[in-house]
Amino acid sequence: MDGIPAQIVEILGRTGMRGEATSVKVRVLDGDDRGRIIRRNVLGPVDIGDQLLLMDSSREAKALDRR
Repeated sequence: MDGIPAQIVEILGRTGMRGEATSVKVRVLDGDDRGRIIRRNVLGPVDIGDQLLLMDSSREAKALDRR
């Protein structure tokens, strides 16, 4: 199983056309970007402290547009 482990440190809110994704901040735990905190969109139920396997740690999701 290849991937870069990351841990959720903050939940930012729902995103997507129907709110089907959650925007979160994750701390990269391994690899070249170790320690970096990035924003990602995640499908499914998540909570702070959950760990994810990222296929690419260099991509970052856009900020939520709060109007």
